Amino acid sequence: MDQGLPERVKILFELMIKEPSLRNHIILTGPPGSGKTTSAKLLVEAFYGNNSFGGKFSRALFLNSSDERGLEAVRSRVYPFIRSSLHILFQGDTKDKPKIIIFDEAETLTDQAQMALRPLLDENPNEIMIMFLCNSISRIHPSIVHKFTVIQLESPPPEDFKERYTKILNIKENNISNIDILFRRGDIRFFLLNPDKKEECKNLWSILMNARRIDIPNIFDKLLRGWMFHELAMFLYFMAYMLNILTIEAGKEMISYTDPDFLKFCIFETKKEILSSWFQKNIIDILDRDF
Repeated sequence: MDQGLPERVKILFELMIKEPSLRNHIILTGPPGSGKTTSAKLLVEAFYGNNSFGGKFSRALFLNSSDERGLEAVRSRVYPFIRSSLHILFQGDTKDKPKIIIFDEAETLTDQAQMALRPLLDENPNEIMIMFLCNSISRIHPSIVHKFTVIQLESPPPEDFKERYTKILNIKENNISNIDILFRRGDIRFFLLNPDKKEECKNLWSILMNARRIDIPNIFDKLLRGWMFHELAMFLYFMAYMLNILTIEAGKEMISYTDPDFLKFCIFETKKEILSSWFQKNIIDILDRDF
């Protein structure tokens, strides 16, 4: 199996392929760019080869739950796929190999759609294997989570990220900063879609760390005209964390400011004041005191 998989995931997948009794439904969870989709497709290809998806004789079904999130998708796509048996006539030996249904962005499935999958989750995983891919497991219905083996994938470290990025674009080097990679949680799609933002966070870090106190309100005034409030708030949180000065109280305070209901009543000047004050109190003051 592909060496690009994390070692623990590679070992688990290999065991599931070789030993049917160890198979189970799977949740792959982790931030964007952590390899959930790639890992799922590699498992399917390990069972059935490179042409595992698509066509009337396919043994794997891939659904983007953000587009097909309701009960109708389960009824119209999933159950017909399960009932189909033509693959027996046209494909090689499929004994002891399950049909695999992958729900990408599974957290967007409605509760009704998730509950409609319960009968399938009670099936033998050697016959039908369900895979959920999600950024957060918190939105998967608690009554079905226990039916899965949950695999947590982490953001790749900057060195691994850069290697993957250069391979995808077939280039020798790239200038994405480590700060940008860490703040974007290794989301390779973000940088592919926003090639002009490879050093955006690095530059923002430099601006804030070199700011004079008297200039801080004006700096945030300008930043809020190009950044969303919650992005700036989370970047300040990220800065404090990376500097190892983030306190529980400061973290709770900043998270409360990003509540959508709270932000509905915040005018521009209020947002500027919130960010300026938090930055000075929880980063600048602490750095001045300790250093």
